[in-house]
Amino acid sequence: MAPLLANGELVGPVTLVHNGAKTIGATDAELLRHLVGQQLSVATMLDGSQPVAVGNWGLSRHAGLGLIELTQPVAAGADIVPLDLGTVCATVDTRGMPAVLVGIARDGAGFRRSWVPVQVDPDPAAHGAAEALSRLASPIDDENVGANVAGAGLFAWFPANAALGRASEVLVLGVAQTYRGFAKPRAHPVISEVVGLDDLGRALLASQKLEEREPELRQVAGEIQLTDPPVK
Repeated sequence: MAPLLANGELVGPVTLVHNGAKTIGATDAELLRHLVGQQLSVATMLDGSQPVAVGNWGLSRHAGLGLIELTQPVAAGADIVPLDLGTVCATVDTRGMPAVLVGIARDGAGFRRSWVPVQVDPDPAAHGAAEALSRLASPIDDENVGANVAGAGLFAWFPANAALGRASEVLVLGVAQTYRGFAKPRAHPVISEVVGLDDLGRALLASQKLEEREPELRQVAGEIQLTDPPVK
């Protein structure tokens, strides 16, 4: 998780993921909507230093996810290390595994990471495609009831799977956004709706394909001359 800044002021947390030379971040779209025309950047050190500018940003197809693209990779040795694309889970379903919302909070003049252990459930009001794209997160501890977790990343631990040849791993599943519904699947009230990261993965894969494609053919004026005699 990294601090997303607008004109040097904290906007909220952003989950950074890289693929090749491209680094794209995901956060709550509502945090970005009112920032049109402002200079966005991401602090790569928790003391607020070494910011990397955001080249462009926009909304995902489902409008709940805000996507940003950094103008350059994060330098080695920074406090913030972008996740590899392979750590992005294809679904927001935690399968009942331990999960936590990781965010960013102010710590004096710098920043610190925050975390809220949560229980994740399907949204009873969601139907069809929407049901597979989002989940509801409820805090486990009393102290986190009503916590502001907009833009936080949902991480979950998955045990080893011998049948698939996988070791235990921690994956990022989605991004938290403000919940405006009325469902209460757990003892504590819901603190966020979690939106999946499928659009972030698509954006990274599309940018990689664009870099790897063959050079475009352009028309060249003039005659083509043979530099070697033709073979008879």
